[in-house]
Amino acid sequence: MSQAHYSEEDELPKLESISNAVKCEQTGHIMEAILLYEESIFKLNQLANSDPKKQQLYLKYLKMYEARANQLRDQVKAHLHSSKMLEHITIERDARGRGYQRLLGAYFNDSVKEAHLNEPQLCEQHHFKNLVNFLEVLVKSCRYLKYIRLTTRPDLALPKNQLHILQQIRADLATGNIHMNFQLDETLHDRKIVLSSGVVIKIGRGLHYFEPCEHLYTLGLCDFDFRKCLATEVDVWKCRAFAKPLRQQPEHPVYQPTAPKDIEQRAHQGMPSIYSSE
Repeated sequence: MSQAHYSEEDELPKLESISNAVKCEQTGHIMEAILLYEESIFKLNQLANSDPKKQQLYLKYLKMYEARANQLRDQVKAHLHSSKMLEHITIERDARGRGYQRLLGAYFNDSVKEAHLNEPQLCEQHHFKNLVNFLEVLVKSCRYLKYIRLTTRPDLALPKNQLHILQQIRADLATGNIHMNFQLDETLHDRKIVLSSGVVIKIGRGLHYFEPCEHLYTLGLCDFDFRKCLATEVDVWKCRAFAKPLRQQPEHPVYQPTAPKDIEQRAHQGMPSIYSSE
């Protein structure tokens, strides 16, 4: 039986995660590129299992992307291997003045182009309030921030509510030209913040080291420096930067929202998106 001939370029599925992984790698967003390659590998493996006729083609590209992802992982591991501790902070119970800006603001600067956040607990209302306050500080301080990757555990009780809130946050960040991906991992336990500048921050309680406000109208509702803290430990490590250095990037206002009309124009022009979170 003769085998059908086809062009690999025509038959290879146009997976958005693949094209965005390549673009992220080319622009120096190594950590985001690794995760997008991993998404591509997963999707290509599904396609290979569902379409035996093209399985060989899919597996060919799957192996290629696996090899590239491994190379990038080795690069990141080499950077982490040479890391050194910058700071160890002990936060005592009932301490105040430990908002995200005061605690971590020294590490949020123009050298941060992408940030990865592992926060297992994002279910309760106060969890999401902490997340939003943290993102406000991060975005305001890092003028060249382009990518945020959030990993958390799925909320088994109210999965739709969790998904809805994360999608709202992602959409709001997109109006300021910041792309946020989020993924759900049932096995996640590690709490850490990894910045493309090479800074790795580990907080024992993650983002949730604050005691909830006792009343609605009380100091600490908006300014977290007024909130009492729970006891926890913070370790800050520094290694080589994961992203390429900035190259004559133009100055621009902090978090300048894009008008809805501009968003529609970019959508019609086929502006790439890395919002896939499957």
